Amino acid sequence: MTKITMIGAGNLATHLCRALINSGHEIVQIYSRTIESASTLAKEINVPYTTDTKAIKSSDLAIIAVNDDSIQDIEKHIGFPKVHTSGTKPLSTLNGKNIGVFYPLQTFNKNIDVNFKSIPVCVESSNSGLLQTLKNLAVSISDKVVELNSEQRKNLHLAAVISCNFSNMLYRLSEEVCQKEGIPFDILQPLILETAQKIKYTSTSLAQTGPAKRGDFETIEKHLMLL
Repeated sequence: MTKITMIGAGNLATHLCRALINSGHEIVQIYSRTIESASTLAKEINVPYTTDTKAIKSSDLAIIAVNDDSIQDIEKHIGFPKVHTSGTKPLSTLNGKNIGVFYPLQTFNKNIDVNFKSIPVCVESSNSGLLQTLKNLAVSISDKVVELNSEQRKNLHLAAVISCNFSNMLYRLSEEVCQKEGIPFDILQPLILETAQKIKYTSTSLAQTGPAKRGDFETIEKHLMLL
């Protein structure tokens, strides 16, 4: 069992707390700058919380699950082993000998349940002892644990943004087209789900369909005119 201080109380921090507790680890404290988010998560998992950096409780590990721009502001207040959860920030964002990265590769919403076992967790540390601790921690909550350096993780995050955020923006544009014509957006959901599922079984190049794949330039021109 690992005793953990959770720094942050947002979407990722919430899901990490749930997964870690379910796997037998102990969250000793929640820290957040805002009392509302700190108290909400602390009440859910029945642990103490603080909004004071001077009152952050020492433990086996601090997991810093805050937005990228806030990592350096908070990490300087933590003098025990610590990791951040960023996909883009390098390991060197943290100071000290016992530092690492614990990056779950998924989009999170605290109000939507996830199966953490299916979520890849990427770990990094220059400290061999801490690296093993992170691997053990990751294995306890995930079936897919990968050791990546900061450069690899940065590029993985780029690929993740393209796969997740770009595609969701396209869904939003599709929804606007449907709304304009009074068409319910859920008519597209089976198509969206099937498109996503295909890459489980074939390459992205082979999964590609549609007028561009067929060379149907007349249809493409009509679509461009509609846009």
